[in-house]
This record gives sequence, C-alpha cells and structure tokens, in this order.
Amino acid sequence: MRIGIDASRAFVKNPTGTERYACEVITRILRLPEARNHTWVLYVKPGQMQSIAEADFKRMSQVKVKVIPLKYLWTQLGLAWRTWVDRLDVLWVPAHTLPVLRNPKLNTVVTIHGIEYEWLPAYENRLQRWYLPLSTKYALGQADKIIAVSEFTKKQLIERMRADPNKITTILEGFEVQDGGQSLGARDTAKIFHKYKIKSKQYLLFVGTVQPRKNLVRLIEAFSKLIHRLKKTDLKLVICGKLGWSYSEVVSAPQKNQIQDRVVITDYVDNSTREILLSNALAYVQPSITEGFGLPVLEAMAAGVPVVSSRGGALSEILRMPNATRTVTPGVKTADFEYRVLGDFAGGLFDPEDVDGMADLLELAVKNPTLLREMTRRGGMQSQGFGWDKAAIETYRLLTSF
Repeated sequence: MRIGIDASRAFVKNPTGTERYACEVITRILRLPEARNHTWVLYVKPGQMQSIAEADFKRMSQVKVKVIPLKYLWTQLGLAWRTWVDRLDVLWVPAHTLPVLRNPKLNTVVTIHGIEYEWLPAYENRLQRWYLPLSTKYALGQADKIIAVSEFTKKQLIERMRADPNKITTILEGFEVQDGGQSLGARDTAKIFHKYKIKSKQYLLFVGTVQPRKNLVRLIEAFSKLIHRLKKTDLKLVICGKLGWSYSEVVSAPQKNQIQDRVVITDYVDNSTREILLSNALAYVQPSITEGFGLPVLEAMAAGVPVVSSRGGALSEILRMPNATRTVTPGVKTADFEYRVLGDFAGGLFDPEDVDGMADLLELAVKNPTLLREMTRRGGMQSQGFGWDKAAIETYRLLTSF
C-alpha cells in the first residue's frame, strides 16, 4: 500500500500536545518492522526539513518525504493536489483537517483531539470558533475512519456532533520515557533552579499553553488561598508553557492576588528543561476546564510526580484506575484516609470552577506526605497502560486495514 501522512504538524519547533502526538506516532509507525511492507509518503512544509534530516526513518527506502511549498491553503490546495498525483491508497491526517478537493478514490483517516469549541466557545479565539467546527464536521462526515484520542472525545463526537460510532476508533495517546533532565547534569539543573528562583520539591507545576481553557487564573487564585493558609512556606507555583492567545489575564493574576513573588511563568521551554521542572515538582496540577486527553497528566504520572487535576473532559478518564480497590498492589494496603481522598483514581480530582475546592485539595496534598506517596504509587501503575509504541501499533493496524 501507498500511505500518505499529513506530517505538517510533526517535526516542528516548540511543539504543543497535538504536534507531539503527530511526531511520536508517525516516527514509531515507521520504525515498525511490518511498516517496511508499505510505501510511506510524508507531506511537510519547507521549514521542517532540518528536523526530518536528523530522523532515523529518513534513510529508509520505503519512506518518501515531499515538501509542499505553500504558505497559505497548504491543506486545501497543496495536500489536495498531492492526493491526485501520488497514487495513494490511504491518507492519514493527524489533526482534524481533511482536504476537500482530494482524490475521491482515496481512503482517509483523521485524528480528532477534542471538540471543546463546540460547548465552550468562550474559551477559543474567534478564528478557531469559526474554522474548527467546519473542518471537524466535514472530517466526521467524509473520512472513512476517525481516531479519537480518548473515550470522552469519542462520546462527545457521537452525542454532540452525531458522528457515526462505527467509524470511530479510540486510540489513547502515550508518553515519552524521560530521564528527568539527567542528560543535562547537576550544573545545568542548578542553573535552571537559579533562573526561576525555585528549589526541588518546593513548587507546584503546570505544563501547557497559557490560554483561557487551561483555567490558570483560577489556579493562581487557589494557590493564593493556599499560600495564605500555609503562612510560613517557600512553596511556589510554576506555569510552564508558551504564551497562547488571551494570556494577559494570566500574567497579571499573580500581582492582582499579591503573590507575584510566588508564581513563575516560564513561557516556552525546551524538552530537557521541561523534564527537569517536572521531575523536581512537589506535585503536578492540571486545572483545565476541559481536555480531549491530557498528555501532561500522563507524563507526570510516568515521571513519578503526584497529580492533582480537575475533572474536566477526559482528565478523569485518564486518571481512573480500572477495578481499583483499597489494595491496588498485592501486599500494599491503602489507608482509609488516602482512599477517601483518591477513591478509584490515580490522583486527586476537583471541580475546575471551584476555586475553594481546588485550594482545599492542594492543601490536603502538600500537608500529607503519605497522600503524595500514594498518588505517586498509583500514578506509576496507571501510566503503564499507555505508551506511544502502543498508539503507533494500533494506528498502523487501522491505516493498513483497508
């Protein structure tokens, strides 16, 4: 088979969650021994060639990389045209947008990461509120198969957009095994701590794009309440991620709450810095109104960092432990206190709109080392059910099933 992939979101500088998904799954599919039985055509933009030149699959004869040199209408003109001239059997688009004027004989697969704009329009910018519903509805109606990154997203597609459930397959995202920044060394770690004026295990961490849907203003308000309750504490809040749209309210929130010396907003950082910040955090906090998956939560659990999260979107799904009981590991009993707080989840959960509830749970966590240890233990177990290799194998099977 000749399988084309829209790789325009993979192999980019400063990747966000969707772009990391595309890069990880594409790279791992091409490493599969059985992938050598097919020809793979990756469609990219000119600026991606430097990153692709360093990829191991670049030397594989069955992998072709084609640059579409368009600045505008890359998908609807450039990619559409390639589907006519490259004699593809299958086209996979890892993020929502299917070319309209494509070859009608082509089998198509589209990944949809979430439809938050459909029921939370106030948390998306004007362009996204107009474009995303159109592209998603078109993909749902026209693609032969749909990949949803969580059961929550699949359910939303069926209930809110009346998608055909028979064409939707849930393939969960994965995580990259991290070294906690060990590749940088102690000196580099010390430089990062000095730069942000933080100490190991004395800060809470959030990772993600700074935008309204992430609910960071409420997190800062909850953290302010926490600081005033704890009184004598050096605890800080680190918000790690590039500044997205409408970020000014988040940036001004620390001063508004009179805790500007306790909140660090890093903007975008490289992978090694992010790993150091994650592995040294006292706990990871995900306050989002909603998430189609929640990749940073999974990465935190895999890194051995306790997770405190909102119930928004797929987050509770990612944290739910199947058939959890008071004893989730043979011979290891969970105390009643920890079980009452966590229930059947790997982390603590709160209502994303309840600032007091968020502050209460954070206070409970930072004051109880045994609760943090239980979150760490459960998170490590829970993360074992996810992986990019697993996602790649399942995606490969779907792409080659036509």
